[in-house]
Amino acid sequence: AVVTTTAAPKADPVVSTASIAVLPFADLSPGKDQEYFSDGMAEEILNVLAKVKGLHVASRTPSFQFKGREIGVPEIAKQLKVRHVVEGSVRKAGETLRITAQLIDTQTDRHLWSETFDRPLTADNIFAIQDEIARAIAKALNQTMGGGIPVEVTVAPATDNLTAYDLFLQARPLFLARADLDKAENLLIRAVEQDPNYANAWEMRAALQSLMEEYGYSSASHAEIDQRTTEFANRALAINPQSSTSIAVLAKQEMNAAQFQRQRGDYAAIISEYERALGFNPRDASALNWLGLAYGEVGDLKASLANFSKCLEYEPYYGPCCINQIVTLAAMGRDAEALVAYRAALNAGIRRVYLLFPLLARTGQEIPFKSVTNSPSVLFGWRRHDELYEAFRHPERTYPDLIADIQRFNQKTKQMNQTDLASLLIPIGAFDLVPSSIEIWDGSFAGYRRSTQFKTRISNSGVYDYWRKHGFPPQCKPVGKDDFACK
Repeated sequence: AVVTTTAAPKADPVVSTASIAVLPFADLSPGKDQEYFSDGMAEEILNVLAKVKGLHVASRTPSFQFKGREIGVPEIAKQLKVRHVVEGSVRKAGETLRITAQLIDTQTDRHLWSETFDRPLTADNIFAIQDEIARAIAKALNQTMGGGIPVEVTVAPATDNLTAYDLFLQARPLFLARADLDKAENLLIRAVEQDPNYANAWEMRAALQSLMEEYGYSSASHAEIDQRTTEFANRALAINPQSSTSIAVLAKQEMNAAQFQRQRGDYAAIISEYERALGFNPRDASALNWLGLAYGEVGDLKASLANFSKCLEYEPYYGPCCINQIVTLAAMGRDAEALVAYRAALNAGIRRVYLLFPLLARTGQEIPFKSVTNSPSVLFGWRRHDELYEAFRHPERTYPDLIADIQRFNQKTKQMNQTDLASLLIPIGAFDLVPSSIEIWDGSFAGYRRSTQFKTRISNSGVYDYWRKHGFPPQCKPVGKDDFACK
């Protein structure tokens, strides 16, 4: 006889009572033009609750994905795997501010706390309301759980200047999305003019300086970028010595200088500084991303992947970590997983996930490959995409004619920045360009790893010094006393 069985449905995972999500607050202002402000209020409350010991707080990006969608709070809580949800609204009208917030237990559909705050519109009142909301939520959760959640929650006012705070809130989403970074910089310039002691604005300005170059928003010299980065980060640290972003930015500055061989880097010290920054703020996505890049520079891809994965646990839709996770998986030879992550990133609308030429060509994704190379930010209007695809399919050879033609085209059109151009041309033989940290370990960069340029980079950047003290990565080995070879 044939016996058939029906598998029992999987039970939903047990959701911790000490779990919460803060949804974006609705903008009820008359002009409907204060979304950045209402988002900022919710994010500030989320950041405070994230520091409460014993409380699991869903990150900003997954919580904010439900903005504008017709979906009930219980379903949102289920998708975010939390029991409690905070929702609210903001209304700015003239010189007055109304903020309404409520805490919901989604398993019992019970409102544990709700309140409306009507105050004059001042920076002091904004931070005071944030403090009251966070305290009330912590107290309500502590009572629900019978203790265990600290109720002494404090919001330290970041600035007493309302205009500076408003400008910062406008700049922050641009910084996080790596979009319109020049606009973000201009907003922050105005913010620190309003309040020269605004640490949050100074640390974000420090981070923006090299990012604007990397993303094609600035043509400043390296000396100018380094000078501004150091000045702005030190301004922030003088105000707040525990500014995790500033500590990480200064470490990134050292890493960039080493990567581009402007100076020999101490990678052990760079990694240590990133870890110090994360000691102050373990959820700092930028610090986690840059630490992953540092490990990628020295060839420790497992450590790189671990940091990008941790970053995405906190911020599942944070573009830089998402992209670098895909690049790392590909560099580790885990192409099937990389493609799954690539597809998920595209589904989630992550920006800048297109520069993965080796992965697409290696896995036979001809149409996606050519869709990418035909995009306006790569080689739109160029006529030899078929040859380029075939070159990527056979990276064991070099293609000087293609390289020269692409460089001539880009010199004329200026569609690609130098970082993206290096990603495109190094696999087909342009070894004089400087690749990013992780992609040098990809299979398509094998020719580069055999080049004198690669050996010079490893020696001059300080990576070889790191290997000699801390051990060689699996893909490299020492040769004699003062040499090395990589697969």
